[in-house]
Amino acid sequence: MDATVADLCAAPGGKSLEFSRTAGTVVASDKSFGRLQRLLANQRRLENTNLLPFVGDARNPAIRPVDVVLIDVPCTGTGTFRRHPDARWRIKISDIAVMSALQKQILRAAASVVKEDGFLIYSTCSLEPEENDAQIDTFLSENPSFVLDPPPEGTVAPELLDAGRLRVLPHRTGTDGAFAARLRRIN
Repeated sequence: MDATVADLCAAPGGKSLEFSRTAGTVVASDKSFGRLQRLLANQRRLENTNLLPFVGDARNPAIRPVDVVLIDVPCTGTGTFRRHPDARWRIKISDIAVMSALQKQILRAAASVVKEDGFLIYSTCSLEPEENDAQIDTFLSENPSFVLDPPPEGTVAPELLDAGRLRVLPHRTGTDGAFAARLRRIN
């Protein structure tokens, strides 16, 4: 695959490094230089040459349109309570609204750097509808140039798909919870 991929919320970098195995070029940005350090260390360790990390805010992506944009957005992390049970006491109801507003800004900005026929992948480690389905439904209703594009058959276990969206539920899988939606720009 000769595609150019942008991971706009890249730190600590595992997804960027995985994409770099098959993509032509991966640009990986995160607003925290400190959080990018792990990505830089792994890039050196793996002698990776097609990953281009930089400090940047996903709300204002400093890149030209690319084939694939991944945004693993900041979230409340409610899908990780199995591993981090104390986190449930740190999250306030207002955090969902704050995160949702930030996610909406990032989603809108990320969409602006997706080429026609390109993909925008939105993901969280949250189980909250406001951070997942509501974000995607609102975005699609406001952006007719994008459509939901479920993963190709056979690439994701059917029990993890819900209306074309990836939904991993801890009580069913014994793993952390997660959500993802793949959107395609059609014009």
